[in-house]
Amino acid sequence: MGIEIIFKLAGIGLVTAIVCMLLKRSGKEEMATLTGVAGLVLGLIILIDMVVQLFSALQSLFGY
Repeated sequence: MGIEIIFKLAGIGLVTAIVCMLLKRSGKEEMATLTGVAGLVLGLIILIDMVVQLFSALQSLFGY
């Protein structure tokens, strides 16, 4: 589970950066900003899911 999540986050970041650069060069700065925010939100959702899994593993470890 560890390395594949890192690759997934890196892929999201890379695709988001490329799309943002393309949109900025074509003169659509607003869409580039929205694309950057969408990529950030998607990455944060993945990270929040990992934190939830961590807390559930800790709860089962300590028996709560």
